[in-house]
Amino acid sequence: MEEEIRLIEDSAALKVGLEGTRNQILELLRVKEMGISQIAEALGKDQSTIYRHIKKLEDAGFVEVKGERKQYHIPEKIYGRTAKWFLLSPEPLGDEYHYALSMDWNEERTRKCLEILEKMGFECNKREEVVKELNEGLQNLESKVTENMIDSLDENLDVDFFSLLHVKFLAEILLLEHEEGVKKDIRDMVLEKFEV
Repeated sequence: MEEEIRLIEDSAALKVGLEGTRNQILELLRVKEMGISQIAEALGKDQSTIYRHIKKLEDAGFVEVKGERKQYHIPEKIYGRTAKWFLLSPEPLGDEYHYALSMDWNEERTRKCLEILEKMGFECNKREEVVKELNEGLQNLESKVTENMIDSLDENLDVDFFSLLHVKFLAEILLLEHEEGVKKDIRDMVLEKFEV
């Protein structure tokens, strides 16, 4: 049965979910449940490659068999996600390898955010410097808010993913407003390097 949100904390599972092709498979399965042949066709890859990726995703708890269909009298398993949304929580910062993996993923996410901001008309004059600084600042802010939010969630609380995003956004605003050091760091990072 598909959960609304699944927290992935295991470092091995985290690595599985972050790999490029497997991430594409998860995105496809967000739209609809699919068989190996459908996924292979959508991604332009051979079925044996997709099968290996699906097995890794299944072993890590990201996907599961949802049913079966017959195509030309040949049965094919249909796969779906185990949750609508996955919250990926890297290992504690003491583990250097997993910290580096998390930083790489977050840096790529920060680069994508900067690209979107630039398309919206916010020009960044020191892109790589901003990626490094902003990534670190935002990750610290996000870690504080996410840990507190997870600790505060009640199992019986019926809350959807978008409500959680709103809570997280509001908590980040409140944290920025009330922790002067955090507020100054983020403000300096952003305002000095962006032009509208």
